[in-house]
Formats: sequence, structure tokens, C-alpha cells
Amino acid sequence: MENVNNSIANNQFKGAAHQTACENSYYAQPYSLDATGFYFDTLEDYNEKADSLKDCWGNPVEEFEIQYIDGDDSDIFNAISINQSNMATWFDDVEPLNENEKAALYYLVSVVGYNLSSALDKIEEVTLYDGRLEDAAEELFDDCYAHEIPENLRNYIDYKAFAWDCELGGDMCEFKYNGATYTCTNSSGI
Repeated sequence: MENVNNSIANNQFKGAAHQTACENSYYAQPYSLDATGFYFDTLEDYNEKADSLKDCWGNPVEEFEIQYIDGDDSDIFNAISINQSNMATWFDDVEPLNENEKAALYYLVSVVGYNLSSALDKIEEVTLYDGRLEDAAEELFDDCYAHEIPENLRNYIDYKAFAWDCELGGDMCEFKYNGATYTCTNSSGI
């Protein structure tokens, strides 16, 4: 009985470790109504299951709608329209990115309008401020111009107007990604 309990505990531990290691999960929904889809969490897992899936008549299933089920990357997954043809790019190039790089990619695809390939090439060019445009503009103004303004006049600076000018001029752009607010501080240069 002790071996059985150890085995059960071991399997539960492996399952928990698997869930922790694979934070994103997906579902492949067949376009064929005669087949049942499957969950997967890696490209290898998808390929193995897709290659072996047959419909109720024994025919191979070849076309799937790829759905994002769970994890922290749903915004970027949906923005870049992941499907069967670009899944390898997702697993190889997008999923390993850090949060800032994913926010930059999201900005390039959703706000600027780049395709996935071009956006991946330009990620390094995006400068992000983690916060509101008004705060980014205030920091920029203080860094660049405040030292030239006498201390007794600094209270009269209209940071909101400066932020508005930065936005209207295309120099800065505020956007939301994954529940957080970001500001691209070099949007006119991209």
C-alpha cells in the first residue's frame, strides 16, 4: 500500500511540476465536425497529437483552429493571430521573449500595424516606459529641460500639456498590454 501511495504522490508532483513549467496551454479545434480536438502546450506536443488524430471515419485530420486557453500571453497571441502556419514562430520566437519584449511586439503589431515578421525584426528599436504617457513626458521634460528652468518657476510647468504635445506630435504613444499601461517613447522613430 505504501508503494501505491508513493506512486500517487509522485504522479501528483510530476503533474504539478508540468503545470508550473508550461504556463501557456492551447487547444487545437479541428475544422472537421467528425473529430475531437486536443490540448497541447508545446509545438512537439501539438505535432505528435495532430499527426495521429483521425476523424470518426479513420481519415487524418489536417486543419485546426488554434485557441489560446490559459497563461499570461493571450493579448499577444490574439494580436499576432496565431494559426497552424505560424505556430513554429510563436513557440520559437515569441513565447521565449520577456514581458517587455512582448509588450514591444504587441505595440508594433497592434498599434503600428507591422506584420509578425517585420515586428520581430524591430523589437529592439522600441523604447518603452512602464507607465502612463503623462508620467513618461514629465520624466522626459525633467531630464532634458528642467535644469534650464529656475527652481521657483518649475511649479508652473504644465506637464499635461507637454504630454499632449508629445502625443499629438507622434513622439509618444500610450497603450495597454496584458493589463498594464505602457508608453512608447520613440514612436515617431519606428
